[in-house]
Amino acid sequence: MHLMKAPLAIVTMVYNEPEFLPLWRRHYASQVGEKACYVIDHGTDDGSTDDLGGVNRLCIPRSPQDDETRSRAIACYCAALLHWYDAMIYVDVDELLVADPALYPSLIDFSRGWSAPVVTATGLDVIHVPEHEPDIDWSVPVSRQRTHLRFTSSMCKPVLIRRPVDWAPGFHNTTKVPQLDAPLFLFHLRYADLMQGVKRLERTRRQPWISEDAGRHQRMTNEDWSGMLRSMAALPDIRDISLSADDPTLALWRARVLSSSRSRMNDRYKIDLHISGDALWKLPPRFAGTF
Repeated sequence: MHLMKAPLAIVTMVYNEPEFLPLWRRHYASQVGEKACYVIDHGTDDGSTDDLGGVNRLCIPRSPQDDETRSRAIACYCAALLHWYDAMIYVDVDELLVADPALYPSLIDFSRGWSAPVVTATGLDVIHVPEHEPDIDWSVPVSRQRTHLRFTSSMCKPVLIRRPVDWAPGFHNTTKVPQLDAPLFLFHLRYADLMQGVKRLERTRRQPWISEDAGRHQRMTNEDWSGMLRSMAALPDIRDISLSADDPTLALWRARVLSSSRSRMNDRYKIDLHISGDALWKLPPRFAGTF
């Protein structure tokens, strides 16, 4: 008998994420329903995963952060869930996916309408401009408080799969060169608030890591991190960004990412992960309230 599968499920993995997890839950539950959301709880001990309502919670023992093990385990978990879902999405807890609202009302509609076996999102850092924007209120949609975006290749991730894949550590790549034509956007919230970013950095510095070299970007000093964010916030503004298929600026940066794959066909990471926009893009009005 042919099994009728559910359309789409979302997976993340967390350890002590009291700010981002409620936001992640609210966003993705609105897209696919709580019962299709899966949280892998890596030994949380601050109570932030105690009450997730209808969200599925899988508890695993706490261990030093090891992105190799993490990516392999999550790939196996998502592959198993594909027995019951047509498509799976994995995102980190500070990553909110939005399909172009002019084309698709929800991620379920997008997954039904875009049939590629692996879909790579276009990655955009949401940037706090401290001189002009107040501290963030996580109970209010981020897109109504932050409207500055920076293109970044490291967030152009293969997030939606219809078949088992092998993700590289950090989930930046699979074994295939990505396509970047989908109207799917990953809004990365790591830089969405200066004070909250420093607070989270203090937590990630304290947690155990598998080696001294692992996770260096999550163990920076507060001063270095704040300086990095302020330098991004000082980039010039570009306001005529549509994020549509015919947007020439978007097409230019997508082309740069794909061009970088030509010399990396045999590498583990198929694209250059250090291609970053030289300006801040204004969030198009149709995305207001979508994340």
